[in-house]
Amino acid sequence: MLNVGYAQQTITPSLERTVYLAGFGQNRVAQSVHDDLYVRALALESDQVRLVLAALDLVGLSRHHCQEVERRVNERAPGTRLVLASTHTHHGPDTIGLWGPDMATSGVDADYVAGLKDKAVDTVLAALGVMQPAWLRAASVRVPGVAKNARDPQIVDDELTCVQFCPTDSRGEACPRPPATMLIFPCHPEVLWEHNPHVTSDYPGFLRRRVEAETGAPCLFFSGALGGMMTPDVQEHSFEEAASMGHVLAHAALDALQGRNQVFRKKPGFSFASREFAVPMQNPLFRMAMEGGLLPNVLTGEGTVVTEANLVKIGPLWLASAPGELLPKLGLALKADLMRAGALVAGIIGLANDELGYILPQEDYVYPEEPFNPGAHYEETMSIGPESGPRLLAAVQAMLA
Repeated sequence: MLNVGYAQQTITPSLERTVYLAGFGQNRVAQSVHDDLYVRALALESDQVRLVLAALDLVGLSRHHCQEVERRVNERAPGTRLVLASTHTHHGPDTIGLWGPDMATSGVDADYVAGLKDKAVDTVLAALGVMQPAWLRAASVRVPGVAKNARDPQIVDDELTCVQFCPTDSRGEACPRPPATMLIFPCHPEVLWEHNPHVTSDYPGFLRRRVEAETGAPCLFFSGALGGMMTPDVQEHSFEEAASMGHVLAHAALDALQGRNQVFRKKPGFSFASREFAVPMQNPLFRMAMEGGLLPNVLTGEGTVVTEANLVKIGPLWLASAPGELLPKLGLALKADLMRAGALVAGIIGLANDELGYILPQEDYVYPEEPFNPGAHYEETMSIGPESGPRLLAAVQAMLA
């Protein structure tokens, strides 16, 4: 039997202190809050596995922070595994360090990050405390026209992965109101472009609120393989366009979950696997940022960064996690691997338990001669190196094997 629990909490920063918005350029100071940011936690438990999938409205969170949250959770709930993933909104506080007042100064507020981790721990434990038996409903659907690939226009992943967990009554029959809906879509939350001064979760916030209004149940959102650049296909970069994109995705998800291609399981099997792997740090800009204190120095003695991939199987739904922004070419290949291995619905949770920047196909990786003027190769300047893609795929394939 699969048990499911859900909890959420706001993580909106106070504007009584300077908040540097992350994701575009430096010195973007927040002026107001348009909508709250959240940590949303979905707890899953079977006889042998206890896992919490948690989504945070942040640009990213480094692995050492995620590991601390998991360690603190396990002090009170031993045996709990955690996938802590950022939605990658470009209108939340700098939690990485690259978007401060200038290129030499971090934008991270250490007090905010400390409080954020406290809230993440509390929310995960709250989700674990309200578990109930549930069935699984899952589907995937293409939603064309809302996202485009600004780097490689011919490679677009517009697949929305849709999941609902349906509680059961005393007879084991499904109740009409789901305890939670989970959606995954591969597109940067950046409808509100670089000149936006307002804290916002961008289109995922509109998506979640519409699904919640329609179902009466909470909704959490994960970004998929959004690298490359998978970006909203909009013109004005307005809140109206963000709302429209969110509502289009919400209705596509709800239709898919009621359609003939949905898969439904009363007692889905449940498993979780995790695999560490090391990637050589080959980005001179990231090395400079570590030396200057903008980024934490997480290099091993061999000059590598140790990170992780995860594989979640919930009956016919299989999810692989990536520790950064996977380009859609790799995302499509990875989902195809999951389907060949036995998944009926496959998805990717991006920026999970780490944020290594862009994860590119090795054959497409060309580091620019002038990294501060990269032209068509901006993604390479925000990637730790050409080995990240093949090593991630190898880690997932090893778990599948």
